[in-house]
Amino acid sequence: DPEPAPGFGMGNLTYIPPRLVPLSGLALPEPRPAGTAEAMIYDSLAGDGSSIRVLPATRDALLAHYVAQGFKPVWLEDGKLNARGVAVLAQLAAADQEGLDPQNYLPTGLESFSSTLPETDSAAMARLDIDLTAAALRYARDASGGQFDPRLLSSYNDIDPPWIAPEKALKVIAWSPYPVEYLKSLNPTHPAYAAMRNALAGLRAKETGAPFEPIAAGPVVGPGKSDPRIPALRQRLAERGYASGQPAVSDAALFDQPLSDELRRFQKDSRIRVTGLLGPQTLRALNENSSASNIDRLRTNMERLRWLPRDLGKRYVFVNPPAYEAKVIDHGEDVWATRVIVGKPDTQTAAFHDEMEFLVFNPSWGVPQSIILKEYLPRLRRDPGYLDRIGFQVVNQQGKVVPSRSVKWWGFGQSVPYGILQPPGDKNALGEIKFMFPNSHDIYMHDTPNRDLFDNETRAFSHGCVRVQNPREFAAVVLGWSAEEVDSHIATAESETVRLEHKLPVHIGYFTAWPDSQGNMRYFNDIYGRDKAMETARSATLVAQN
Repeated sequence: DPEPAPGFGMGNLTYIPPRLVPLSGLALPEPRPAGTAEAMIYDSLAGDGSSIRVLPATRDALLAHYVAQGFKPVWLEDGKLNARGVAVLAQLAAADQEGLDPQNYLPTGLESFSSTLPETDSAAMARLDIDLTAAALRYARDASGGQFDPRLLSSYNDIDPPWIAPEKALKVIAWSPYPVEYLKSLNPTHPAYAAMRNALAGLRAKETGAPFEPIAAGPVVGPGKSDPRIPALRQRLAERGYASGQPAVSDAALFDQPLSDELRRFQKDSRIRVTGLLGPQTLRALNENSSASNIDRLRTNMERLRWLPRDLGKRYVFVNPPAYEAKVIDHGEDVWATRVIVGKPDTQTAAFHDEMEFLVFNPSWGVPQSIILKEYLPRLRRDPGYLDRIGFQVVNQQGKVVPSRSVKWWGFGQSVPYGILQPPGDKNALGEIKFMFPNSHDIYMHDTPNRDLFDNETRAFSHGCVRVQNPREFAAVVLGWSAEEVDSHIATAESETVRLEHKLPVHIGYFTAWPDSQGNMRYFNDIYGRDKAMETARSATLVAQN
């Protein structure tokens, strides 16, 4: 197994919400203004009353704005909330449509978004002006880059979210006649986000509709048979995002082949035996009322979409470990896809963004020191000539190849002053090609001689790198070569590095929900427990704010 050192175990962290500060009790550099509305804003900022709590950077940006404008209200006209303010308040109230929690944006002084505004209390309205500004800034931050810092959720998240700076957002929010349109524009524009948003609305509508009706028990049914449960089966598959279509004949109870094909897709995605038949195990899976859990999953994955760069590139590689899949995307279209093997739960494939720079045909493999210590050294102590027999080379500190049997392996403990190299060949752990995007995680994509592992539905077997099922096809797509050109370079059996004419962005994410090419939502197992970690973080944030 050629990947780097074992990492951080499961890597999920105890989330600690960021420190928040109040928007009151502030030392103001200016004298109290004469205007009534301005004086009330001044008093609210300087006083010790109840206040929404914000990040320090938000407080600094908000205070700088009010000071620069002589404490003029942002949302009030003649002591009342103007049309811009009413529209923003309504947008914050609808934050759940974007997978966000509206309670995070409720100004202090309001019990709910439907509460009557305290228009007869000028001090309360001044407080509302400040808190609505702060809430809009929090929404801007959350919409643009997410509610959570991914690096505080998992040690395997190496992602810098594209949060908009509060002072930049405030320049638009305070002066634009269309602040709601601006806030909406900060949400991700990726088509997957729109698909998740629509799926979320559909699941919530279903929760408020007719009660969930399980499909009745009965005999095993397959293609060519009729059964009164078939219309319910078609409906349930459609609800789960599978295009069950209409029967080929007028018999609505007929179990036809297209329905069996869709049922096989459902079984595969549900990690149950793939038969294409309606049997007891499949029936149990279909009768699970998954709406509530899928709502949570959609919210979680909408958050992860906010972490992505807004510009992924016109052409890029996208790897999704929970789906065990890698794709090449060109101008928004999936042009190539392959099965992949990813890291085990205790040596996960990290989430990060980089650029592929070169490929190596017929690569040699330099065994990482960690794998030498953990996996090779115990055997070499018992069998010093082991590496000689399997065709590996031992290199001393002067770069000279020495026989494995000549090294006193039993004398080493925490480090080994030798390198171990596997030359190119049919049995090389990297296979025929490796795809390099140099990064601090020592993660790359590569071939493997263990191709039978791709037949498994669950493919978390590596130390972190991504093994590709069809590396020759991948090389042809990445380099723009013909299959014959790729084959000719491999046929030399000589190690060769080929640089890409243009660097290719590589995005390794982690999505347990993702739409297929028809826009139907597919759900995947949380192989690294990162969904659960985010749910825990939501709870921790709620407690910290109350």
